[in-house]
Amino acid sequence: MTRLFLPFLLACKPIAPLAPSHCVGTTKTHVSTVDGAEVALHRHPAPGPPVILIHGLSSNRHFWDLTEEHSLAAMLADSGMDAWVMDLRGHGDAKHKENGEIQKHGWAVDDYGKHDLHAAIEHVRAATKSSKVAVVGHSMGGMVAAAYHGHHGDDALSALVVVGSPITFDTQSVIMRMNQTGLQVGALWKRLSSEKVARMAAQLPGDLPVHGEGLLFTAKNMAIPMRRHMLAHVVSPVSREELAQFQQILKEGRFVSADGRLDYAKELRSLDIPLLAIGGAGDKVVPLPSVSAWIGHAGSPDETFMTMSEANGYAADYGHIDLVLGDVARAEVLNPIVSWLETRLKK
Repeated sequence: MTRLFLPFLLACKPIAPLAPSHCVGTTKTHVSTVDGAEVALHRHPAPGPPVILIHGLSSNRHFWDLTEEHSLAAMLADSGMDAWVMDLRGHGDAKHKENGEIQKHGWAVDDYGKHDLHAAIEHVRAATKSSKVAVVGHSMGGMVAAAYHGHHGDDALSALVVVGSPITFDTQSVIMRMNQTGLQVGALWKRLSSEKVARMAAQLPGDLPVHGEGLLFTAKNMAIPMRRHMLAHVVSPVSREELAQFQQILKEGRFVSADGRLDYAKELRSLDIPLLAIGGAGDKVVPLPSVSAWIGHAGSPDETFMTMSEANGYAADYGHIDLVLGDVARAEVLNPIVSWLETRLKK
């Protein structure tokens, strides 16, 4: 969940072409959902078990596939796993349907979990002839996986990885209160075009504190060129309904559906697949306890939690974005994710 009160959240429509060297052989498919929307799936094909990657709030597929050095999708494919990078409705290549029609606003986390991820999983299962699919989610992407589980269970899931994803919400914390204020401001618009501001911020000098350093990421852990690249490529709009559900979540102090009927955190008690949760000790968007709470809410018999901190021998107290796009995130975060999935999916 990106820092909601910031106007420059994540990244968006590219202003320059991305290097294609790590994208050879990829394909794009639009998949319809049962409620009339569409998601976009970008496949890095490989013969092994399938894995779906989900971006966070105001983000898009490029978060998981930004450059050759920072592409979990390419790393998974290189290791033999069939990687599918997802654009949720209204984000990235799913801002428009395949026929060019703009996706109507009004989406929320419930829609992403109940409809978008469900459609993606069923498409991938059919395309790969696999009965189960692993899911990796950053920030809100992990919440989408929890919402999916709340509606559909885990029969179609083989493993789950959540990175910087909150599952509990301490309404007394300063960070959560600031997020709540930002949600109230953001909800004034039907659709918050954060990508436009992000593109402008990407053009500003790197020595100005306008890229989100200290808030979105740990400054020493993310070089200036990557900050600009992230802002130029990784941000998508936010809908009013999406923000309204987060307002409801923070008001309740728990991860609930928009109508309040489902407590997705409680539903995780029936999760019966391997779970890896990763949090940054310096994350100012999602506090570490909100991520570590996955271990305890989930009923998984195989649970692993990683705290990315200097005290644990890592390069920095990782923030929110640098958990994936940090200078050494490939070695310290992405490689462990690949290894963990290899162990669980290739038994």
